[in-house]
Parts: sequence; C-alpha cells; structure tokens
Amino acid sequence: MSDEWVDAGPVTELDAEYPLAKRVAGVEVALHLVDGQVYATSNVCTHADAKLSDGVIEGFEVLCPLHGGSFDVRTGEAVRPPCVEPIATYRTKVESGRVLVCPFAPRTTE
Repeated sequence: MSDEWVDAGPVTELDAEYPLAKRVAGVEVALHLVDGQVYATSNVCTHADAKLSDGVIEGFEVLCPLHGGSFDVRTGEAVRPPCVEPIATYRTKVESGRVLVCPFAPRTTE
C-alpha cells in the first residue's frame, strides 16, 4: 500500500453539511467533515454516476442527489437503496490545518 499523501487543501474549506469535490493526483474524491473527522470517498455514485459532492451529509452518510441512496463515508458501504455497490474510500489525515489524502491505495472494508 502506498503511503504517498497529497495535499487536498485547507480543512477550513470543509462544511459539515456538504461534501467537497477535489481532484487529488488525478483521482476525483469527495471530502466529508463529520464530528471533526475528515473522510474521503469516491465522488461518483456507483448506482447512477451522480456526483456525491452535489449531495448532503447526514450523520455518517452521504446522500446521492439523484435518487436519495446513501453511503457510509467511513467504509464506503451502501446504506440506502437504490445504492447497493460500495464506493471507494481513502485514508486521510489533517496536518497543520491541511487535509492530506492517500489516493493511490483505496481503503478496504475488511
């Protein structure tokens, strides 16, 4: 697993209600701020190719703006139908007020 971290911008850009789209080393991710923690997922819904950054965050779920399905931002697992396939998640950390993402090795739910 690659441990190369890429700067995705200041943590102050994040909003607890809305995901933020970022392109990190060529990978399109959605950043989520939940209970003071930053999570990174794929920005594309596996159900209908919608941008999750156009959705909203409710608890640990990001709701797809197209059909209302949702995913757990911690694991990528589909929570509400019509979503059934998980989305990729990526490791994150915050250092000196900057969000760092490791986009080269998606996390697994195992």
